[in-house]
Order: sequence, then structure tokens, then C-alpha cells
Amino acid sequence: MSVPDIKSAYDPSEQLARLQRQCRLRSVAIYRDQALYLQVLRDEVQAATRQALFSLLSEVDPARFSRLSGIERSRFHAAVQDLTKRCSVLLTVEQLMHLVTQMNDEQRRQQAHASREMLQGLSKNIQETKTATQQDQTDPPRLNRADPAGSVHLSLASPLGSPPVAPMNPSDQPQSEASDESEAVMPGDEDDQQQSSDLDVLQSLFQLAGDVMQPSGHVEDWMLDAPSSPSSEGDDHLLPTRPDALLHWMQSMDLALSRRLRNLSHAVNVQMLRAGLAQALLPITLLEAVQRGQMETQPTASNVLRIRMPLAMGELEPGMDVFSILIRTSELEFDSHRLRRCRNRLRQHHHDLTKMVGQQRHWERRSLDREARTHWQTPPDSTPLDSTARDSRSMPTGD
Repeated sequence: MSVPDIKSAYDPSEQLARLQRQCRLRSVAIYRDQALYLQVLRDEVQAATRQALFSLLSEVDPARFSRLSGIERSRFHAAVQDLTKRCSVLLTVEQLMHLVTQMNDEQRRQQAHASREMLQGLSKNIQETKTATQQDQTDPPRLNRADPAGSVHLSLASPLGSPPVAPMNPSDQPQSEASDESEAVMPGDEDDQQQSSDLDVLQSLFQLAGDVMQPSGHVEDWMLDAPSSPSSEGDDHLLPTRPDALLHWMQSMDLALSRRLRNLSHAVNVQMLRAGLAQALLPITLLEAVQRGQMETQPTASNVLRIRMPLAMGELEPGMDVFSILIRTSELEFDSHRLRRCRNRLRQHHHDLTKMVGQQRHWERRSLDREARTHWQTPPDSTPLDSTARDSRSMPTGD
């Protein structure tokens, strides 16, 4: 009677390999649904942009567009159509993956720049501290000044102690005492040395942080997708084959898509400003803050941004409203049932990957625990002795 093999059900390496195989199969469906979502978005982004422009112009000043000449209106429509077409070409999985790499490089450069500025500021503070210390050492305060008449002199010395000794000239002191005083270290010097050593330690820590934030490669670790267990298959995969890396890939695709739509919105706003249809241009950082939910907006039409600026225009009006175009995936999905269906599939993939990531973390902890227990239970001297005994038993005898 065969005994069922239950070892694989509790083997962390086997479970991690199964998760990797499941993730490889799921990545095919994720890529297909992501490509379908982008295809539907390419078909509807131009109509959504034109509808947002119509809503903005009709809400702000309906007669502003009619005051333009026929040539100017045709030129404006052609510019907006060209922008939407150029953006539609970039709404593919491969192009968004390339944008994700660029965004990671940009974030790495910003972190390196911030690290360099921090190091420069720290070095400047160290230099100023050393300069102030040198000035204090070269110009010590004069303690033997003649006190003005009527001044009160306070001292911590005991009144029952020995009387103070009058100071001697340097020429009257013995040679040994002068050498001892020259070699003595003042308490202030010890404090300065301690402060400079602390600053040196801080500088070394910031230097290490700068080295960490400046990796040598240009590809992210989750793009390289180094599996925890060696794989027997040598083929390359377009998507990561680990659950945590694939989940991070989906989140990065959403961020890259938001960046594409933000760039399109900013380009359309620039065209409106050039055509005289807008009075102000909102900066890109403000559009990013709205996308991240860091700024409160006013209710308006889809893909139209309305922000109340705190400007004192009068006694009754606390501010003024500024309108702009901001195309967002949430509002596109609200207006399109096709995009909603595709988004529901992607959300289901995201939910399943979240569960798989939890399982992956569990089995990785089990694997580390088993490895640590193996090293703990195995004495350090048992390996060479066992290998020596094994070699002596396997050695042929001379009989």
C-alpha cells in the first residue's frame, strides 16, 4: 500500500514553485485584459476629450469659441485631434512599460539630487563648525582683566581652601611644566573633537544613503524578476512571474496611464491658452495633486477640473473658480460601460494577486525559518567530521 506524499503540501520551496507556476498562467490573462482595456481607451479618448472641451467652454463662456474665426477654430480642432492621436499611439502595454522605466529613473535621479544637496549642506555645516572652533582656539577670552571698581566677583572656590596663587610669566615657569601644559587637552577641545566625530559619522551615513540611492543598473529589481527558487525553464517572460512583482507591475501600469492622461490634459490646456479660450494655465504639479486626491475640487462635468482658488475678489466672493481639462480613468470608466467591464476584470486579478502575495509571504517566512532552524540544529564542527568519516568509509581497503 502506497503512503501518500504529504511532504510537498508543507514544503516551502514546493509551494513557492506552485505559486510561481500559477502566477505565470495568470500573467497571460492579465496581459490580455490590460491590452483590451487600453484598446477600448484608445477608441474613446478622443470623443471624451472633445466632450470635455465642449462642457468646459459651454460652462465658462459659450460665446468665447464662437468669437474665433473659422481658420482659428479649424486650427484648434486639428491641434486637439493631433494630440489625442499621438496619445493613443502611446496607450499600449509596451509603451506604458517603457514609461514605467522612465518614471523609475526620474525618481532615482530626484532621490540622488536630494541626497547630494543633503550632503552638501552637511559638509557646509561641518566646515562652519570647524572654522568657529579654530577661531575660538586662536582668540581665547581674557580672564585676567582688571575688574571695574565696585563689581562683584563670584567664585566657586571654597573660602576655607588655599589662597589663589598669582599667575607667573611663561619665562618664569619650569620647562617641564610648560611642556605638560602644552600637551594638556582642554575640556572645550574634547567637546569639539566629540562634535566633529559625530558630524563625521553623520556624513558617512548620508554618504552610504547616497550610494544606496544610486544603483549601477537601469532596470528595476521587479523587472529582472529573480525567482526565489531556481527554475528549470530558460525562456524569458514579458511579465513578472512572482505574485508580488506582478502586483507591483499592475500598480505601475495604472500610474503610467495616469501620467499619459495627465500629459494629454496639459497639452490640451496649452492649446486652449494659445487659442485664447483659457485665461490661466494650471501647473502640472497641481494636476498631479488632484489625481492623487490631495486637493479638493468642485463638482463639474466629466474630465473637467474646477478648483476654487482662495483669491479675495470682493466682500461676498471668497475666491474664484479656475477651470481646466483633466482626463481621469475614473471618469472615463464612469461614462463607458466597456471600460467598466474591463476594469472589473483587472480588479479581480488584483484581488487574486493580493491573496497570492499573502501566501507567498507565508511560505517565504516558513522557508527562512526552516533554513535558520537547520543552521541552528547543525553544529559547526559536525560537517567536516562527517565528511572525513564518510571519506574514510568510502576509501577502498588494501585486502
